[in-house]
Amino acid sequence: MSFDLNHKFWVYTRKEIGQLIKKQNRLKKIEPPEEKAISYKIYAELYVLYVELVDKLSFIYHNTFQVQKRALVRVLVENATQQLMQLKEELKDLEMSEYVYIDKALIARKLTPRDLVVWRSPQFLYRRPLDIQNIIADNRLYMNDEEKEEKAAQDWVPISEAVKLIQAHERARRARVYKSNIKYDKKKFLKVHQRKKINYKFTFKPDQAMSIPVKRTIFSADFLKADESCENLIKKDDVADTAIDDEEALSAIRNNAACKIQSCWRGYKTRKIVKIKKRFREELYGMKKMRKLKRPNQKANSIMEMYKNEMLKKKLDEDFINLINDERTRLLQVRSPWMMEDISDHIRAWFKEFYDATGNFHPYPDPVKQGTVLVVIDETMTPMEFQESLGKKPLSKAELKKLRDKEKKEKRKKKEKLKQLKIKEAKRRKKLRDAGVIDIGYELTASKAIENIEETMKRYSKDWRNVDEYLNKNHDPIKEWVTEEQLAKIHQEVRGLVDEYMRVEYELLREALAKDNDEKYKALKVKYPKKKKEKRKKKPKDMTGDRTLESLYNELKDAGIIEEIGHRDFDEFITDFNFVADDTRDEDGLTTLGPAKGDIKMVIQESMLGMGEFDVPKPKSLLLIGPLNSGKRLLCEIIASELDAVFMNLSPENTYKYAKDLKYFLHVILKVAKAFQPTIMYIEEAHRLFWKKVPPEAVDINPKLLGTSLASKILKPLKKNDKIVLVGTSNMPWAANGGIKRAFQKVLLIPKCDYGTSFLLWLELMTENAPDDMKEYAYSALARVLQAYNSGDIDDNVKETLNIDRRMRLKNEALDPNEFLEYFLSKNEPPIFPPDEKIMDKFDKWFGSANKLQKLRKSYMAQKLAKATKKK
Repeated sequence: MSFDLNHKFWVYTRKEIGQLIKKQNRLKKIEPPEEKAISYKIYAELYVLYVELVDKLSFIYHNTFQVQKRALVRVLVENATQQLMQLKEELKDLEMSEYVYIDKALIARKLTPRDLVVWRSPQFLYRRPLDIQNIIADNRLYMNDEEKEEKAAQDWVPISEAVKLIQAHERARRARVYKSNIKYDKKKFLKVHQRKKINYKFTFKPDQAMSIPVKRTIFSADFLKADESCENLIKKDDVADTAIDDEEALSAIRNNAACKIQSCWRGYKTRKIVKIKKRFREELYGMKKMRKLKRPNQKANSIMEMYKNEMLKKKLDEDFINLINDERTRLLQVRSPWMMEDISDHIRAWFKEFYDATGNFHPYPDPVKQGTVLVVIDETMTPMEFQESLGKKPLSKAELKKLRDKEKKEKRKKKEKLKQLKIKEAKRRKKLRDAGVIDIGYELTASKAIENIEETMKRYSKDWRNVDEYLNKNHDPIKEWVTEEQLAKIHQEVRGLVDEYMRVEYELLREALAKDNDEKYKALKVKYPKKKKEKRKKKPKDMTGDRTLESLYNELKDAGIIEEIGHRDFDEFITDFNFVADDTRDEDGLTTLGPAKGDIKMVIQESMLGMGEFDVPKPKSLLLIGPLNSGKRLLCEIIASELDAVFMNLSPENTYKYAKDLKYFLHVILKVAKAFQPTIMYIEEAHRLFWKKVPPEAVDINPKLLGTSLASKILKPLKKNDKIVLVGTSNMPWAANGGIKRAFQKVLLIPKCDYGTSFLLWLELMTENAPDDMKEYAYSALARVLQAYNSGDIDDNVKETLNIDRRMRLKNEALDPNEFLEYFLSKNEPPIFPPDEKIMDKFDKWFGSANKLQKLRKSYMAQKLAKATKKK
């Protein structure tokens, strides 16, 4: 991206941040709205604004290279993302659901639910250290010339294989044409016509047997039959038998021919334009789609581009550190002697001022109170105050104790008062919450993320007002700021040294003054700040301390624990959003319609934001439940692919062999997961780890091996900032005991396909397999008839029905939508039917007892029903 575009984008985004801050400041002053709908509307509007802001700031951050500006933008984007998640949590609490519908706020901004998707890959990727990244993938950025040549040769292998396959198909096609020609006319087409004056060169591979060289031949096909109707076409002389002598008749024939050609051409051109317009209109309405051309290395290239930018940023960071060190060295050499002299002169002047006014010296400030910095900031006693203190008698130990006790009591009173105020405020807000009223002003004022954004923008407007960013296209750091910062640090260090020297001089002056006054000299005690003792935590014994990370990674990879996942993105999980839920709210403002699959995808994307570069709250574990073929495994692979994460499959099929040495296995997977993060730990059919009763056929794989260790040995050691998530799937969660609910922090239910998702599935899959062989009305009919089937069933249906043989016959044999219905009913034994309603009710019931927000909504509805029955 160009420097100019990024600069203009930053200028525009700054204005938006200023407008957002003004809006929030107005909201901080409003009284708590009594209606819940108003609070929901305010939070929804703020949420939409923050989604747009995070999207823009993240784009700016990853294209900003200037070190000091990048640090500032990072603070903005991190705090904006944190505030975005806080707003989403507030909306979830108001909605009492994982799924939030804010269609009215979107309509006001002329947006769609797809514009709320915050996830941008690879903008949010977590950067691994370079040595760790090179173990996982061959990164060309860090290869030498020989390694690059080897990698290029490996990349060329699949291309050469594809060329061979195309050549084989072309030779087979020519052979089929020749065979059909021979069947039509053996006498004519069995003749071989050789090309003349062509030099033939025959080669063979060393490992291939010599074949008989055959010269290339040319075959022509002439399918005109020797019938009476084709006699004129067979003749080579196309000239009419009778010559036209009359010029007028000749010109008339020519005019008629020209008109005929022109009318045919105009008709053809008009039909083509109408067809293009119709196709464009159908694509605009979403009735048809163009086939997508996917680049095979698009994801790898985007990640490599990201690491190229990271290398440039790293170089700029190193240059910035070198600049700081050089500037510090220069200032120590040039400015520190003058600085020490100025500080000592200032302290001596302070001595003289007090001696002239009082005939004595002010007590020298202790290092524990920042030393003579107190003199600079005028926090010492004035000569008048010091004169008054000289006449006072020193307090006795009892009096000092009373004074300290009094100060302690006052501090306790203040603390108790503040505590009571906080408790009172919390009770007030809880009372309002119980009544359905939310103090929006307090929530915005108490948000640290908003406070950090406001402070950062104030600092930017102050520091950068005289800096022309547009002229700095080489991303050079601002040297004046480095000088000021280092001067402040050096001044603080030098003042500590000068204080020690001047303290000696101070004691000599006091000693001389005591001799002059015939008084006994007593040196003052110096109070130094206590050094904090570092608490040494006992490091657990590393069972694999003598081994390299690469060897541990390869061990898990060879054992099948670490699996390689092909490139998947969220677009492959074809879904549609629920556009009706916002209009189905009841009297309490709660939606009465369940989520669509698109809403599930958005919740998962938001849950994975914490796996990126910024510190954003995220769940440690996630459980996806739903019927078979509903896309649970696909979603897990998409998450790992989008995050460029290490994919660890901890399913019982892979872990049962570690039953004898489970402690070692848990140690290795945790060590590798933390070293190679981001990491996804995947468990297929996670209910098997918590089975109430293990079936006889599953005893061999010891499915409950990790069940007891999941929460205590895997999830508990993980910290908030660790980019590791445990993801599980289950199609029978009710078969597990209560341990599964404790192990997984967030549970999501994948619902049945709705009409919108089913329509998009048929449209996308048919576009990829047979784009122009089915009318647009057929998509709607198939979506309506086969709506209840899972997305995996529909995908299998299209792949099986439109196999290679069927696609070859499409031009001769039109596609009939009934073929897809036959696949479900007659081509499979037993026939495939959609999930039963009883099973979906079972899923809903278990989900209601496992998801926190769903439990809250159920309890709220139960209380409401109880109140209604009491009134009756």
